[in-house]
Amino acid sequence: MIPFDTKPEIAAMQARIFDAMSGEQRVLMAFQASHHIHELAKQRIRDEHPDWPEDKVIREFLRSLFPPGKAPQGF
Repeated sequence: MIPFDTKPEIAAMQARIFDAMSGEQRVLMAFQASHHIHELAKQRIRDEHPDWPEDKVIREFLRSLFPPGKAPQGF
């Protein structure tokens, strides 16, 4: 899917780069992007609750991955 805010010539360049990547490279890029997004989400929680210990930040982050009321028991 091409984002609407990307110029067509840039989107074409991105498509050529992605097409040239191996499956392993694509998976690695996806994992890196996912990790980065998770770190941003945890930082938002830290910023909102600077007094929370890291284990509580991680617990809240994990809880945020589930729909409301659907987190497993113990979260």
